[in-house]
Amino acid sequence: MKRILLATLLLLAIVGQTWGQQLVEKPAVVEQSHKDMVIESITFYSDSTVFVVSIENKLPVGGWFCIDQNTYLEVPEKSARYKVRKQKGAPTCPTTYGFKKVGEVLRFTLVFNAVSPSTRTLNLVENCDKACFYFKGIILDTKLNADIKLYEEGVKLYADDKIDEAIDCFSRIVEVIPSNPIHVYGYSYYNLIHIYADRKDSQSAMFWFDQLKKSGLPDKQYFIDAVNRDRLLEQ
Repeated sequence: MKRILLATLLLLAIVGQTWGQQLVEKPAVVEQSHKDMVIESITFYSDSTVFVVSIENKLPVGGWFCIDQNTYLEVPEKSARYKVRKQKGAPTCPTTYGFKKVGEVLRFTLVFNAVSPSTRTLNLVENCDKACFYFKGIILDTKLNADIKLYEEGVKLYADDKIDEAIDCFSRIVEVIPSNPIHVYGYSYYNLIHIYADRKDSQSAMFWFDQLKKSGLPDKQYFIDAVNRDRLLEQ
């Protein structure tokens, strides 16, 4: 039975890199309340921060949606909260929008105060009493977002026995490691070592183990210990 170390994306305290662009499309999120909701984009202006969010109805009957007026945007690193200034496309509670069919997508816009371009993560929280939504740990860095998605693709390919494609994903992730890396980089090294060990390709497994040891990952010892604990280089 194949084994692979999967990343638990506990990124709130470790995501890094200053973000310097105006638009982030479909950012990765550490934790969210509604799996059928998606942040389509975040646009940063000098006078505002604009979210475009969508929600898909999965209920055959009785599906509804509204936004509480106490919804806020939080900047964790500054302990700052900004209440929603304006919204478009969805009603304010207690007025509700009633979905007409399964699979219908409601797209809406939320406008908040301007946020500094150097912000690393954001939280979007609907502060209410019933069926409230939240997105915690919204990652703004373009490379981190791309590498998280690439890691998820690699894990899926591995699970589907598409091993060469998985290798390509994991190796692309560690080609360039940012100054403040997250867990997916260490897990990618581990998975490459694991895959080649399973293939009895000790030379390639050792190559990636050496790359891990030479890397500047702050948590690399955790993954070195995992390789040794699982005796991957002895297979």
